[in-house]
Amino acid sequence: MATGVSDYQEYKSVIDGTVSMTSNRRAQELAQRFGLNILNVTWEDTGRYHGSAVGPNISDMTIQVQQRNPNTEQYELNLMPVIRHPNFADKTADLSLDKFFLLVGNEKGESLERVSLRQFLGNMRRYMSEPDSWAGEKTSLLADRDRHVLVSAQACFLPIPKGGIAEFNPVLFNYQSYEGDPAVLTILATREGTSVTIIDNKRDGFEAGMTWGQRLFFNQDGDRASLTGQRESDFQAANGSAIDSNPDANPDISPEAAGEKGLNMVMLIQVPLKQKNPMRFDMLEEADGAIVPQSAAESVKKSDVEAAVIGHGEVEGPFTEVDGLEIERDDRFPIRVTVQFYKATSNGVVSERDMKEINDQISRVYQEADYVGSLVLDGDTGRPTEYDGPKQEPPYWWDAFWQLHEANTGQSPEEALEMLRRLLGQNWMPRSPQELRQKLEQIELD
Repeated sequence: MATGVSDYQEYKSVIDGTVSMTSNRRAQELAQRFGLNILNVTWEDTGRYHGSAVGPNISDMTIQVQQRNPNTEQYELNLMPVIRHPNFADKTADLSLDKFFLLVGNEKGESLERVSLRQFLGNMRRYMSEPDSWAGEKTSLLADRDRHVLVSAQACFLPIPKGGIAEFNPVLFNYQSYEGDPAVLTILATREGTSVTIIDNKRDGFEAGMTWGQRLFFNQDGDRASLTGQRESDFQAANGSAIDSNPDANPDISPEAAGEKGLNMVMLIQVPLKQKNPMRFDMLEEADGAIVPQSAAESVKKSDVEAAVIGHGEVEGPFTEVDGLEIERDDRFPIRVTVQFYKATSNGVVSERDMKEINDQISRVYQEADYVGSLVLDGDTGRPTEYDGPKQEPPYWWDAFWQLHEANTGQSPEEALEMLRRLLGQNWMPRSPQELRQKLEQIELD
């Protein structure tokens, strides 16, 4: 992380260029040619009502980079661009649970070994740093319905100049979760191992202050560490022949999702949990921002996109797994696997070739599926990943969400919305009922 003023300014320009992808007209047009969007908030839901942004188990995912400003001594948060199918339709795939593999051993400081996702879920205590942090006697989070998992794929961009390293965190906000009563457990799988934690939307904040969701960390022998990204060319130059980047030659160097492997692949897996006091909520629109024309300066910049090898940084404190709770799988909902392919850029410029490669990589995940489509728009599909329960949006979710959010975080609706606009930009407008629009108008008048 840059410390001096000149280092700060130099890296800030890399961050700003990367962040600008979501508002760059040419980049968005390239993505839309393949039916994709460039977003900085993605919707990764295990249950959403038909034709609605609302659901009984819904999550926002962001990739966040924190930078310290030496002039103000304050930390600044930035949301990184993600390329995926549009949020609202949420094109997903149903794949066999047995097509997913993880690396374990990091949680105990041991050598890595490869296990299937089925093995992992069937005896999760075995793969925890502190098995006793899971209260009760249960060992499995598998359900009878788990022949298939609900899958989406995306490309995530990180601000990495040549010779540089980006430190970042995936951040998940689950609208149903709160302290002491999580609605999902997350499994973060990288080439360096697998890390599990419950989501309560409250723990592990940034130095920059409260954000929308909970940071996810790598579990290094019971301690937490943020993730890092390095250009694959720099990684190979530093490691030489010790590491071969060919996944086929080294089948155990990364997790595996439907045949896809690689140093830049990460899986973010959500396992739905039963809640003692479940509620239903709305979710917010992604930060599209205003699409701005491409400037003359941007038009002469060249793409330097390449794969980003994912690692981890210095340990930052104890890693929290189940936090002493007695959790149990909620079998009304499917497990959701978000497959992420990380990319490095120093300027946010993407070429048509880059976009085609991204589309091809995303498409290969879907090609392995037994079913592909939208559980939101296609009505009753009969897919094995369709959740069990009412599919129509209830009229009372909005008040329930804000009441729970304020009780959990101490953050009023107005404070939450002000924070979101700082994170997502002043042009951000949510998808919401009239009441939320009125709240935003009130903020403008204050």
